[in-house]
Amino acid sequence: MSATQKSWKPTNKWLAAQCTATATLAVSWVNAGAWTKPLTIALIGLVSQAVVAYLVSNADPSSEPSAAPHGTGSTTSSGLASPSGVQSTAA
Repeated sequence: MSATQKSWKPTNKWLAAQCTATATLAVSWVNAGAWTKPLTIALIGLVSQAVVAYLVSNADPSSEPSAAPHGTGSTTSSGLASPSGVQSTAA
């Protein structure tokens, strides 16, 4: 576990994505002429993706420690490792 404190503030990338999504919703609203059910659905999608993007870490998953032990997969003749518990039927 990492002992570093993470900031609660959203990143610039997150803010830029929200500006783009909000502008797209606004343009759709102008084109529709009035607030409609499809715009409400789009707003729900915008809010849910904003929340999920805020809550999910930006960390590179390859740099985080894996829960699976190393060396559990088998290696094929091409040098590719198959997932743990999966057996190759290749000859």
